[in-house]
Amino acid sequence: MSIMSITRRSFLRGCCIITGGIAFGVHWTGRAVAAALSVKEHMVARIASVYREDKRYPSRTSMDNEQVKLLYKKFLGKPLDEKAHHLLHNHWIDKSAAVKKLHEAGQYPGPRGGEFRHKMYPHER
Repeated sequence: MSIMSITRRSFLRGCCIITGGIAFGVHWTGRAVAAALSVKEHMVARIASVYREDKRYPSRTSMDNEQVKLLYKKFLGKPLDEKAHHLLHNHWIDKSAAVKKLHEAGQYPGPRGGEFRHKMYPHER
């Protein structure tokens, strides 16, 4: 079969097969690498990648971010205004006593919570 006799349908089918093979290979290769690393090595690599990506951005504070400035200009008004405070600030409420009561009653973490308690992450296998 020469290249000139390949139909569009067979070309697309071949491309799909090749793409699926590459995607499948990348997926299993990633799992194999993650399984080979210890948890500590995995976390150190993850932290290093986050810091490396953070250094790429010239503006690393929210007050210098152009998108944040535009958000305040068009929608929120000034920092610490009532609207900005209401939408952007969270209030923490201590719920540990309520969670403790649910634990004692056997209702927390829910009916399926025990299924996931001792499951390992893919990089721990």
